[in-house]
Amino acid sequence: MERRSVAVKAEDVRATDGRFFRDMFGSKAPSHLSEACALGPYPRSCTRLSDREIRQGLNCLFKVGGLAESDLLVEEVECWRGYVRADYLCIRDGDLAVIEIKSDRDTLSRFHEQVRVYNAIADRVTLVVGWNLAAPALRIAPRWWQVLLAERELDAAPRFVTLRDGARNPTVDATAQLSMLPMADLRLLATHVGVRETIQPRQLRELIALRASDDDLHNAVRRWLTRISEERRTLQSSAIRANASSRSCGAPAKSFEVMGSATTNE
Repeated sequence: MERRSVAVKAEDVRATDGRFFRDMFGSKAPSHLSEACALGPYPRSCTRLSDREIRQGLNCLFKVGGLAESDLLVEEVECWRGYVRADYLCIRDGDLAVIEIKSDRDTLSRFHEQVRVYNAIADRVTLVVGWNLAAPALRIAPRWWQVLLAERELDAAPRFVTLRDGARNPTVDATAQLSMLPMADLRLLATHVGVRETIQPRQLRELIALRASDDDLHNAVRRWLTRISEERRTLQSSAIRANASSRSCGAPAKSFEVMGSATTNE
């Protein structure tokens, strides 16, 4: 019997079922995904996906897949005091999830460092990778990471095929999660869990990690991400008003990049 190829596309996902998110963040995948298989690689250079094109495909899936009111998704977030920038951070069902993109035009020059950081801070990780880096990235990515292949045929929209199912991180480091937070958030959390503020931030994080519960940590990270999201929306609204004012005065409109770079990441 011939096996039919099935993959996740934006038009295949109804707004009410959210099945793409259930698959992406580690819950049981729907039965049709188990039969999904890749169709490439395609020889033509026009089929190679850039970081921007993969993001556009993911953002479309996020919209049609649906986000609950309690879910929080933020693009381009610095982790571990800025050493690594995650393409997406998401708080969903109490888990901190990272989505990392490696397009056909990227390299793996910093991937080992990203793996080290994500292994410490994230409850779940999804790697979205193009054909060019799929094999070496699979060899490097930990076994509990979910891996999705991003591909397209000629001018078609990106499609995402599950190469590996994901699981929960068995070794989350609370101190590493606290390293993402600014000092103001650390002080607030220290007061909440009854830790006296110390001179050394590292010692403060270690003391908080001993006393704080998982809920305390996730709530602190959620407050931080929420603030980032709100600040970006404010900047975006200001940029839109500035552009509208410039057009009304006859001046050329300026281009603003608010939500973070969508260029090639390393």
